[in-house]
Amino acid sequence: MIKLNVIDNEIDRTIAKNIVENHHSYVPTFESVGRRIDWLIYYDYEIIGMIGIGSSTYPPCKDILRRLSITKEEYKGIFNSIANNWRFCLTKKVPNIGTQVLKLLRERSQIEWYKKYGDELKYLITFVAGGNNGAVYRADNWEIIGETSGLPSHKSISMKWDDSEQIKRKFVKPNGQNKKLIFFKELKPIIKGEGVKIEESIIIGRKEELF
Repeated sequence: MIKLNVIDNEIDRTIAKNIVENHHSYVPTFESVGRRIDWLIYYDYEIIGMIGIGSSTYPPCKDILRRLSITKEEYKGIFNSIANNWRFCLTKKVPNIGTQVLKLLRERSQIEWYKKYGDELKYLITFVAGGNNGAVYRADNWEIIGETSGLPSHKSISMKWDDSEQIKRKFVKPNGQNKKLIFFKELKPIIKGEGVKIEESIIIGRKEELF
């Protein structure tokens, strides 16, 4: 049995941090910028990994704008309805575990995002690098919508909350290094049926999460 438990205390954060720092193959850091919700992954009551979502990217990738058929200005208006699956890290190999975790993530992410931030989560994105092809996301039917231009490793910094002047100072011309595949997943509406409100879905989700 697979469960996702929201990380809401320092003990769980330390466990997740250790998982990422010791087991993530190409970005072994637990730091991120902006909104964030993380979960510990349980398999038969044993912790076997972590997964997390956070604020989307800014400036936005052209492929994301193209997929949503919006402008950069319009992207600002829906920014909080998009989350980046910023980490997914397992410590144990279990058949089909990846797709099962991603299915749970799609369900839990909408519930917890609304509960914590009050925004409806409509899309998930993620970036895959390190020579990986994103097989687990492909198996879960995420779309490959493009790839990043690629930046030197030491210049891959977040400009998510910077103003235009700060962005200009930090800008580095892409050189094709460290390119990442961009995966995209449109989420089904959280409403489970006519008359069922999102607040009720939150209660349902929290009950299902308990052992």
